[in-house]
Amino acid sequence: MATTHHGILISLSSKRLALLESEPDTLEDVVEARHEDKIPGLLDLGTHWETLDTVLSGRGRDDLLGDVLLARSGKPLSVDNAFELAMVLSPQRVAEVSSKLAELTGEAFRERATQLGKTKSLTQLEALYAQIVALYAEAAKSRQSMLALLV
Repeated sequence: MATTHHGILISLSSKRLALLESEPDTLEDVVEARHEDKIPGLLDLGTHWETLDTVLSGRGRDDLLGDVLLARSGKPLSVDNAFELAMVLSPQRVAEVSSKLAELTGEAFRERATQLGKTKSLTQLEALYAQIVALYAEAAKSRQSMLALLV
């Protein structure tokens, strides 16, 4: 059954994470503002997150790639919020995920998607995959955490 949730990734400096934990409304404001403004470090995957998760990790079968979109091994964001899921990956885990993503080329991603029959919006999925790889690479380089949300 398809979902109507949107998947969102947000890279977080330690300062930004502390702000979100101390002022929970800030996260809701950021999520709402994503439609009007480009927010650095925020990637809205729309409803494609579920297909991307299937292609990347087999819906979590690969432990490391299972963290890319849902931060399955992360810790819950320690605030009371209205989001379906709000999990944070540590900077160390972000670096591990980034390294694994760097090994999966765009061509390999395309092959996985094709083998799984996920070719309906392949161009859009490939573009999102490239953005995911770039977001994780930048976050790893800056030693940032990653917040995964379903809204």
